[in-house]
Amino acid sequence: MEVDYGRNKLEELEKVITEFQDQLFRFAFFRTGCFADSQDIVQDVFIKLYHENANLDAVNNIKNYLYKSISNACIDYCRKSRKFKFESIDMAVLPENEASHCMIEIEEFNRLEKLLSDLPCEQSETIRLRVFDNLSFVEIAAILEVPVTTIKSRFKYGIEKLKNRIVTFKEVCYEL
Repeated sequence: MEVDYGRNKLEELEKVITEFQDQLFRFAFFRTGCFADSQDIVQDVFIKLYHENANLDAVNNIKNYLYKSISNACIDYCRKSRKFKFESIDMAVLPENEASHCMIEIEEFNRLEKLLSDLPCEQSETIRLRVFDNLSFVEIAAILEVPVTTIKSRFKYGIEKLKNRIVTFKEVCYEL
């Protein structure tokens, strides 16, 4: 009996896609600000994974590999587009539940980007990975290829800066 290695590879990839697709899409979306481009980036990474890896077991940590691949693809996207944009979505063509979900995502994206925009890039990326993507410091260190202690300090100082901004904002509001 002949083993269909192509079929086995597809089954492995299907499991990976099922497990990680939603969180990778969210990860890409909060870096590009565009639903369609985020979907394309995630799809391209999965296609690349299929074509370049004969066996998924060759990848030590598939989650870290995928996050790093998506991160690199988002960086390439932002370099190519040369601007950070947020495309509008025609809510009339979406079902009501999807339209409200899209609006919530857009509002959340705008609020978070405004908050994180004043932080250094390394700190804002670390906060995104830890808080929004729920990754451990060890996973973030592996994805960004820096020591865990560096990740922890980036997170700590970034959070401190955000707290200071909030305290300052509250003081200004109280004075008004």
